[in-house]
Amino acid sequence: MSEALTGRRLATAQRYVEVGQHESALEALAGLDAETARSAYAHRLRGFAHYGLEQFDDASRAAEEGLRDNPEDEGLLYLLSLAEEGRGNLAAAERAILAALEFAPEEAELLCQYADVLMRAGQLDKAEQVLGHAAAASPDSADVLAARVSLAYLRHDTRKARELSEQLLALDPESVRGQRMLGVLDWQRGKTRVASERFADAVRTDPTDEWAADSARTTRKLSNPLLWPTRFFTRFGAGPTWVAAIAIILGLRALDQDALAGLATIIWLVMCVSSWIAAAVLKDG
Repeated sequence: MSEALTGRRLATAQRYVEVGQHESALEALAGLDAETARSAYAHRLRGFAHYGLEQFDDASRAAEEGLRDNPEDEGLLYLLSLAEEGRGNLAAAERAILAALEFAPEEAELLCQYADVLMRAGQLDKAEQVLGHAAAASPDSADVLAARVSLAYLRHDTRKARELSEQLLALDPESVRGQRMLGVLDWQRGKTRVASERFADAVRTDPTDEWAADSARTTRKLSNPLLWPTRFFTRFGAGPTWVAAIAIILGLRALDQDALAGLATIIWLVMCVSSWIAAAVLKDG
């Protein structure tokens, strides 16, 4: 195969990976000659294509094969960390990203991946320290902002998560993580129509995002005015909603407000029936 044709195949594969057409990327890479296929660049492209398809075992295998001849390639180590995290092997993911950081200690993308692994492991304070280092190294990094969004959400600081998500989208209007996070936060607040639009934005940015697509469909159905009572269950949770309803009804009866207690009971029954209808509608859809 000529050098020019090889270069075009690699460039085509990279473009496919960038736009999320991972199967097409693998097809382009399948036509490489044996020598080129063993290069670190080809292994990275192949691994990221498998990672995009959530084929984490194959992604990890591609990274490891590339590292045999290129043990100091931080891109392959980064890929290995992502793949192992996808497989649920957080210890291996941490080893890989720490190895990558030995060669590029100030690289924000690597530091953010390390923070993601730490967050998955529940080490939130340590993740915050790592992100502080990343922010100092790259103050305008969208990757750092995106990781801080996740950290704020894990700390149950929804106000900060919203503020950071809005900052992220101002910096990168096509940030899927920012769009998804605002969708989740709006959903939790019962703003299902707005949430649906947020998730739809994420799908337009990344058509392969099945989670955002499912969330967009669900919130669009829940925005139906007939299902408005379900927003109480979504926002406050089924348990707390039940406790509050029973407390209100019993409290009104204790105050001899039987008419109001009866009205509250009817409203509560309507809410319950509406939630059952919503469950059936979502299941059928």
